Amino acid sequence: MTQAKPAKILVVDDEPNVGMIFHRVLGELGYDVVSAANGMECLRVLKKQEPDVVFLDLRMPGMDGVETLRRLRETHPHLPVLIMTAYQTVTSAVECMKLGAYDYLIKPLDTEHLKSIVKQALALGEISQRTPAARQTAAKETPLVQDVVAEGPEMKRALALVEKVAPTDLTVLILGESGTGKEVIAREIHQRSPRRSQPFIVVDCAALPESLIESELFGYEKGAFTGADTSKPGKFESAQNGTLFLDEIGNLPLAIQAKLLRFLQEPTIERLGGRKGPLTLNVRIVAATNADLDAAVARGTFREDLFHRLKVFLLQLPPLRERGPEDLKALVNRIVTSFGRQFGKTGLSLAPETLELLEHYRWPGNIRELQNALRSAALLADNVILPTHVPISIQSHSKPVPSPKENVMLNDIVQKVEKEYILTNLQRFQGDKLRVAEALGMDVATLSKKLKEYGIE
Repeated sequence: MTQAKPAKILVVDDEPNVGMIFHRVLGELGYDVVSAANGMECLRVLKKQEPDVVFLDLRMPGMDGVETLRRLRETHPHLPVLIMTAYQTVTSAVECMKLGAYDYLIKPLDTEHLKSIVKQALALGEISQRTPAARQTAAKETPLVQDVVAEGPEMKRALALVEKVAPTDLTVLILGESGTGKEVIAREIHQRSPRRSQPFIVVDCAALPESLIESELFGYEKGAFTGADTSKPGKFESAQNGTLFLDEIGNLPLAIQAKLLRFLQEPTIERLGGRKGPLTLNVRIVAATNADLDAAVARGTFREDLFHRLKVFLLQLPPLRERGPEDLKALVNRIVTSFGRQFGKTGLSLAPETLELLEHYRWPGNIRELQNALRSAALLADNVILPTHVPISIQSHSKPVPSPKENVMLNDIVQKVEKEYILTNLQRFQGDKLRVAEALGMDVATLSKKLKEYGIE
């Protein structure tokens, strides 16, 4: 009888001690643990080996965790990846969730926490590999919430503004955190306008390389640059008589901002290499951003005159944490029903205690994070989504804010890990304090103080 191969765990961290803890904790459970010291080494390992789960540090010299995850996703779109960091920031968390990270973990990790999340990630990876619908869902990356959910007062106010501005041709600027549904609102404006039967064209300004933005937006003529073998219309022309949605407009380079300003003043464009003169278009502009454009104007990275042109009509979307339980419940029900159909689980439902967990969580990634969490939970669940099916970061952070006494537990964990580091290196260097101090990045005096503090002789 052939023995099954142990699951392979890839740990990517520039701190050797982190890899050592993974080897000790997960190695004892029978997992095959492989280490990589940086992003480039991680990508080299992935070319030769097929890990089942990746733990990826966010802050590394050279290629950071976000860029490593972006490149990893090109070759391994369904591999469960867990981001690790000692510095929790909403921006980096949201960026990692956009790229499909399974969870976002704060170091140091408790060993029991680590064991639990490895099992959950392995289960998710196994199910997603054998579920065609799961692969199809990941490939589409389309919003599950296509219509506006407005059960609470905050979104009802926003929807009332949509009703007022939609029938007009006014330029609209939608503000809101990443993942709040700005594209859904832009589509709603288009669908409620006289242009509803015409194109709705989406441009993600953050995703376009600066060298390609101009040709993508305004098009080009044959011979305009090397490789331009044929003429190609840009996004503006593709949106003729319809709506052009410019997402993350704060990322537009200043030179393109000037051209957009000219279009808003006089609706004409010129293709790159154009010889026929300006093209007059009938296109409505709806823009969105999660950036502080006032601050960008003050820094000189966003034109003040363009900002005033864009905010003819301003829509501010509330984050999910401010929308109230009625909105969250409606969103959850719609998303779970959609995933149930996609994964062939038509009776899929949510346990009451799971909904309670979701209601207590702060959702820094808003609706996008909610969709990601319920996607993995729907894969793991049979008929009912239980608290154990949602990502562990939500399970552990959905409780009320701890009191100062409870925060002592975190210090205990840090001290426990530090003591283990010291003991391991003392054994490794046979008690040589100088070599141990060098390995731990501290001087001998600090090491001696730590030995006394932890009662190590």
